[in-house]
Amino acid sequence: MEVPLWLIALSGVALAVAFGYWAVVITEGAYFGRRLVTFLYDRGADTYDVVKEFNPTEDAWFLGIPMARDLSDVRHPLVLDVATGTGRMALSLLRQLTFDGHVVGLDASREMLAIARHKTQRYTGRMTLVWKDATRLPFVDECFDAVSCIEALEFLPRPRETLAEMVRVLRPGGSFLVTNRIGWERYLMPGRAFKPAQLESMLVDLGLERVWTKPWQTYYDLIWARKPGTLTDRGTPPALVELLRCPFCGSERLDSGDSTLICSACDRQYARREGILELESSSD
Repeated sequence: MEVPLWLIALSGVALAVAFGYWAVVITEGAYFGRRLVTFLYDRGADTYDVVKEFNPTEDAWFLGIPMARDLSDVRHPLVLDVATGTGRMALSLLRQLTFDGHVVGLDASREMLAIARHKTQRYTGRMTLVWKDATRLPFVDECFDAVSCIEALEFLPRPRETLAEMVRVLRPGGSFLVTNRIGWERYLMPGRAFKPAQLESMLVDLGLERVWTKPWQTYYDLIWARKPGTLTDRGTPPALVELLRCPFCGSERLDSGDSTLICSACDRQYARREGILELESSSD
């Protein structure tokens, strides 16, 4: 029996639509390289919060309050939020009256950071936005009191390497928070979404302890952990320039200018524009 051409064409269209939905909506371009992921987030930045329908009250209960509680014994704690997007985690934490620290939000999407800057304007002195991907974090070892990555791990170029980098920059005794993709869509992201026990085991192998999973949303669980050691109070927090490594050469010798950071080892310059430190470039 000969298959009608219209049925073949219709099947082809259906497959193309299904593939497009998988590539753009479910995996957000993750299997096609960092440039596509960044492009999609840049294009969708203006409507991102509306589409996601974030609930500030729920975010406070599950994200901001627990993190602030973990850091309550540290004066002026420093927190790194990897793939900060429009500032969801940062805002949830900064809104807590018991948190008097500083949040560094890092993201590869310049447009998402622009939205985050607008939303966090009232916290300008306590929020630093950094334009950079998360494959190699541009920070010195053991400099943050807490590190988080919310609803982003599976979309990053190298999830396992990013986890190792997050642990590297976390101080002994510091808090670690990452989300893990669950639900049926997890099976459509092989090599990027992990079984809960698998991700917990990875974190233990990276040297973390007290690793536990807390149910959260339909598509995500929260995984909390701690780096072995005691989180000591260091008093006056270091300036940002003391935390940074040059993304180009890895040097920790960065000097602060009027509107730039200059690496004294390789002479690379990094601009501060519109409240965002640009360690990325459109040509990278």
